[in-house]
Amino acid sequence: MKKLQIKLEAFESLDSTNTYLKQQAAKGAPEGTVVIANAQTAGRGRMGRGFASAQGLGIYMSLLLRPDCAPDCAQSLTANTAAAVCMAIERVSGIAPEIKWVNDLYLKGKKICGILCESAIGADKLDYAVVGIGLNVITRPEDFPDELRSVAGSIYSQTGMIIERGKLISAILNELDAMYAAWCEDKSAYLAEYKKRCTMLGSVVTVKAPEGDYDALAKDIMPDFGLLVEDAAGETRTLYSGEISIKPKH
Repeated sequence: MKKLQIKLEAFESLDSTNTYLKQQAAKGAPEGTVVIANAQTAGRGRMGRGFASAQGLGIYMSLLLRPDCAPDCAQSLTANTAAAVCMAIERVSGIAPEIKWVNDLYLKGKKICGILCESAIGADKLDYAVVGIGLNVITRPEDFPDELRSVAGSIYSQTGMIIERGKLISAILNELDAMYAAWCEDKSAYLAEYKKRCTMLGSVVTVKAPEGDYDALAKDIMPDFGLLVEDAAGETRTLYSGEISIKPKH
């Protein structure tokens, strides 16, 4: 069973832990390198969005992996990581976050964590994957930029619970180690864990698509972590990228 050899690098501040670790990966940094920053000045999420990374209030970390797999395995790695981070939070606090497909963690209706997997491709396989985790731990509502206060939250803001970040980092690394060993053997190893936390299943969602937005029923998560939806005409399709939002019930 594959075991990560963790090499930890800690910084008071970085522009982005993912950006820094990708630079180190290109220079030959070993698998298992973990970069943690107490703050980020240019934290990033999917599709180029910023990620608010206030000083000392969250966990901003990235892990370098060099799996022997095809280039298209990054999505399953992102999803398996989401499940592992949920399990770590639950292990430390007893709180069970929900997953919004494919990479966001929510508590009581607000996003508390985003996961960003960025990879480089070699001749016919993945050269490396950098898995970034941005988790709001003790951030207060007033600590978020005005434009994010209606959608972003933290473990503290949503539950009143103050968790020591070091303890949570340790739990996340332990869960990531176990997850990666399982994932290297089976890319859908954490499918059941993912699905039970993906509370959008069974709900009507709005899918943002190039040809126009449409509503569909979120039916299932496939073994490759695509989202199976059924539109109003009864036609099913599997989504592998894009934005979705849960349609409010009236």
